[in-house]
Amino acid sequence: MAEQKKYRLRCTECGAVITDFKAWFEHGQSCPECHCKQAEIEYTADYAKLPELFKGKPESFWHYFDFLPLMDRENIVSCGEGAIPLERWEFLERFANDNGISDCKIYVYRNDLNGGTNTFKDIAASMAASIFKENGVKRYCIASTGNTATAYGKYLAMAGISAAIFMPDNAVPSSIAEIASYGQKVYHVSGDYSDAKAVAAAYAQKYGIPTSAGNIDPIRVESKRTMVFEWLRQLGTMPDVYVQAVSGGTGPLALDKAYRELEPHMPGLTYPRPILIQTDKCDPMVQGWEKAVKNGFPEGFEKDYPVIKNPQTMVSILGTGNPGTYPKIARIMKQRNGNFLRVKEDCLADVARIVAFERKTHVGPASAVCIAGLMKAVMQHEIKNGQTVLVNMGEGIKRAPWFLDMLGHHISEVRSVEECHVPELGETREELCKALDKNI
Repeated sequence: MAEQKKYRLRCTECGAVITDFKAWFEHGQSCPECHCKQAEIEYTADYAKLPELFKGKPESFWHYFDFLPLMDRENIVSCGEGAIPLERWEFLERFANDNGISDCKIYVYRNDLNGGTNTFKDIAASMAASIFKENGVKRYCIASTGNTATAYGKYLAMAGISAAIFMPDNAVPSSIAEIASYGQKVYHVSGDYSDAKAVAAAYAQKYGIPTSAGNIDPIRVESKRTMVFEWLRQLGTMPDVYVQAVSGGTGPLALDKAYRELEPHMPGLTYPRPILIQTDKCDPMVQGWEKAVKNGFPEGFEKDYPVIKNPQTMVSILGTGNPGTYPKIARIMKQRNGNFLRVKEDCLADVARIVAFERKTHVGPASAVCIAGLMKAVMQHEIKNGQTVLVNMGEGIKRAPWFLDMLGHHISEVRSVEECHVPELGETREELCKALDKNI
């Protein structure tokens, strides 16, 4: 059979070329020369034609098929994910203005609008299911704190692929039930996410089943990078600042890959300053970064970060206590003048309340982390006058229904009408803003 000419994988360690995903799977998802587990995909597509795609109205990220590692459109498994409209959130711009930052524009990229499971993992799951279908992969295993497991469970089931999914102690029960309802096998591992990953890796080795390489998995990075295509399509340029809550870090890795890929073909393309957010209950990247800043970024700074065993966070999908991608992300952050910020979990309900009040939208706890991080960045003047900010927001309330119970406010218990008064919506806004000022 003739070698396909659309794409190839290149080992990031030794530069060896792997012809396609079929060969990648045959070599155990690693380089046949040096056994490195990380590879990047190169395309033969004409990037001069990419701007033509920016004029279209995509139904999914598969709109960019020529720049994705799939040969036959017939193998696409999709629920309409990745074609997300950017929303301009004026109340955040007012918040910035109130904190002395004028004329900034704040856009929110809402991954809860994805088809499939309404999370930012739907794009990767769609690509994985499509690639597996094209290359005859029948079984797969993965460890996840929640969103990846749910998305992969659904999309792989749609493709007729059996998945073994390993989830930690703090996984949300509703996510476990949803995955099992698709017919996939869930293993609820005693321990944290690191323990779940260890059991999944042992399972994959024992039974010879392909498994996810986590945040560096080329499938996940390649799919996620299409978010940059969408920003360019909708904004016509790159934002000045990129904000995201981070657990393992596929988002910043995908942003970096997309920029390096596009920059040679798009003169003047700028790299948005990345600001990454973690909570005070699980913040190994923030701690590592703060130490590096304090010590003046010594040689090997990127390898010096703490491991938090079994983090006690209510935001389970951000509960990666041992982020193996930190060294790579930290190098990117230093190169791009980025920053890590920490927010208090105690503020998340207040943040979600003000989003619900201002936008009539219910966000999940990880999304509240992201918005809280933006607000902290504003309060610390990490955002400058006139800048455009892109907020890459995660899940909606569907993924964490328990969080909705925390959002009730402005509720009074009464026995008679004499205890009631006629409220004004402005009272709610003032009350929420005061809470945010104290708690972020």
